[in-house]
Amino acid sequence: MLMTTGRLIALRLFNISLGRSAWANKVLRRLLVRALIGRQKRDARYMASSRFFQMSELN
Repeated sequence: MLMTTGRLIALRLFNISLGRSAWANKVLRRLLVRALIGRQKRDARYMASSRFFQMSELN
């Protein structure tokens, strides 16, 4: 998610108005986590790899 001018202005307005209350911060945090982290595939974080070493390579 790129930070456009409109999103930056909306975030600043939120910080000035509702951002000072604890419940609004919790709601915003949940929305951002869901939007930024929740939409990723679970398998996207892990990459299968198999790398084996010979004993002579470890010295």
